[in-house]
Amino acid sequence: MSQGRKCFKRENEEDRKLALIQAAQTCIVEGGIQWATVRNIAAQAGVTPGLIRHYFPSKDALLCEAYRHTMWEMTAHSVVGLEDLEGGATVRLHQFIKAVLSPPVMSARQHQLWASFTSLMRSIPDFAQVHQESYLEFRRECRQLVRDVLIEQQRVCKEREIEQLAVALNAQLDGLWLEGCLASELFDADELVQIGIRSIDALLVIAPESE
Repeated sequence: MSQGRKCFKRENEEDRKLALIQAAQTCIVEGGIQWATVRNIAAQAGVTPGLIRHYFPSKDALLCEAYRHTMWEMTAHSVVGLEDLEGGATVRLHQFIKAVLSPPVMSARQHQLWASFTSLMRSIPDFAQVHQESYLEFRRECRQLVRDVLIEQQRVCKEREIEQLAVALNAQLDGLWLEGCLASELFDADELVQIGIRSIDALLVIAPESE
C-alpha cells in the first residue's frame, strides 16, 4: 500500500512540473522571454511563486526545462507513427518531412519558443547544452532515415557520408521550417512540404515516383 502511494506522489509531482513548464511556455508565447518571470509563470499556472521554487532551484532552471520540453515535443511530433507506417523507408522519410513542415511542429508558437530560448544560449551555459542535446537527437533521427533509404536503394555509403547527408537533411528542413514559421501566408497549402520532399529527394538521389 505504501509503495502505491509513493508511485502516485511521483506521478503527481511530474504532472505539477509539467504544468509549470507549460505555463512558462505560454508566458513566452504571449509576451516573449522577458514576460516569463516567476510571478507571471505562477499566475499562469494558478500557483504561488513558492511552489515554483519548490520544484525548480531558479527561474533559469525552469526555463531550461521548458526549452528541453519544447524541443522534445517537436522531435516527438516529427517521428510519431513512423514505425507503424505502411511502406518503405522513402515513405517514412516523406512522412517525416511532412510532419516537420506542418503544424504543430511548424507554427508561429513553436518559432516564438525556439527563438526565445536560443537567445539565451550565449548567456546561460545550460541552454547551450540543451540546444546541443536536442540538435543531436533530431540529427540521429535524420541519420536513421537516411541510412534506411540508402539500404532500401541498395546503396553503400560510409558512416561519415551518411552523417554528412543527415546534417544536410537537417539544414534543409531547418531553412524551410523557418520560411513556414515566418511567412506561411506566402505559400499554398503543403507547398513547403512538396518543396522539402523534392529538394531532399534530390539530395539523396531518390528517383521521383512514376505517375
